[in-house]
Amino acid sequence: MSDLITSAANHHVKYLRSLVRSRKDRHNERRFVVEGVRLVAEALNVGQPSVLLYVPEQLASTERGQQLLDQLAALPNAFATTPAILAGISDVETPQGIIGAVPMPQINSQLASLIVMLDGVQDPGNVGTLLRSAEAAGVGQVLCLQGTADVWSPKVVRSGMGVHFRLPIVDGLQWETALPLIEHCPQRFAAVQDSALAYDQADLRQPSVLIIGNEANGVSSTTLSYANTITIPMLGALESLNAAVAGSVLLFEAARQRRKSMKDEG
Repeated sequence: MSDLITSAANHHVKYLRSLVRSRKDRHNERRFVVEGVRLVAEALNVGQPSVLLYVPEQLASTERGQQLLDQLAALPNAFATTPAILAGISDVETPQGIIGAVPMPQINSQLASLIVMLDGVQDPGNVGTLLRSAEAAGVGQVLCLQGTADVWSPKVVRSGMGVHFRLPIVDGLQWETALPLIEHCPQRFAAVQDSALAYDQADLRQPSVLIIGNEANGVSSTTLSYANTITIPMLGALESLNAAVAGSVLLFEAARQRRKSMKDEG
């Protein structure tokens, strides 16, 4: 640990602030921001953050925070700061006492048998929820087409609750660059409001891609040229489900089919 950082002009402060605010800077630096005891602890489990700033008295106020504070003593890139400095970096109303920059994980080139593709999903909360559901359902990779909310933004990272460290994610794709990543998947299904095929009638036991579209407009016309369509039949007067809810329904149907297939084979 070094001297207390009290200036907003400090280069670590400016660096973290730029990563919080700028998608371009995050992608140029290949770094993203983690904030709070839980996310920083997960980051430390997989590697060493580029830089950490923390408020000692705030961390010391909880047992988990004190445990993390003890770890920080051995890190050369962890610096104590003031609540005001942390508040000037964070994009949340009540900062959580610690914030840091971590490298984006290396992409696993192994072919996944279940892939989720996000096609213009724009709400960060929906993206984070879909990432959590994807991990829970056994998805091997998440692909994000251009027009999707930045998967590395602080809001999505908070909503993902650590999934960014465990689930391979590729973003900024166009269909031309996405196709080589899914050419091994014979089943490609885009969720739409109306389709002749109900989601539970689709065979999702084979290598599959499930595509979730924009909250208001659904999947793009380009996507429809590369995928078949499925729908979630609904009772009542509702026309559609929230994108994260609909995607989660599809994901756990795929997981259900695969569990059943393994049980039948075993």
